[in-house]
Amino acid sequence: RRGMEPAAKKARTEEEEQKAEEGKAGEAAPPADAAEAPALDAVARELEADAPASSAPKISETVRFLVQDTTLNVLQATRDSNLLMTLTEGGIQHFLAGARANVGVSKGRYMFEVKIVELRNVPEQMGGQRHQPRNVVRIGFSSSSSSLMLGESPGGICFDSSGFLMHNKKSVRMGQKFSRDDVVAVVLNLEEGSPNSNTISVFKD
Repeated sequence: RRGMEPAAKKARTEEEEQKAEEGKAGEAAPPADAAEAPALDAVARELEADAPASSAPKISETVRFLVQDTTLNVLQATRDSNLLMTLTEGGIQHFLAGARANVGVSKGRYMFEVKIVELRNVPEQMGGQRHQPRNVVRIGFSSSSSSLMLGESPGGICFDSSGFLMHNKKSVRMGQKFSRDDVVAVVLNLEEGSPNSNTISVFKD
């Protein structure tokens, strides 16, 4: 009687067996992108990892801004304060302002942070329309003898708030924008033997 099994039933049985085999084959084969996952993880890994704790002496001098290393339109919020602001009256708000700290580095890896606490726009009348000046912030490193305008000379390099890396009047889009209430950190790596030696990095918040 088994030999006389109806043709329709036999066809269904073969179809079910074929589906079961396909299911097993599908389970055994890993997804195409699974093999690529380690490579993607390697690309996404942060290159500027935290350094181990160091017992080396820290900078003894207080980091601050000296009047001779600031442009005329820079003001300190209070005496010996690292909170800086710019003049905004009489059209001077359209000029860039610059300030350089009093401590320099020549080797190792150093980072400093900046927080943007306020954006100031002074509307004014121009050609019958109210003109709203644009806020620009540049953060980076420069040599002691270079221009206070970061990114405008060979001796200075910076990131600006529009997402550009600037050096010697040339800019490259980096995509990391920042604005009010953001905390921005800049890392300068001068460590000999480091895979990231002679590089500058930016981090936000």
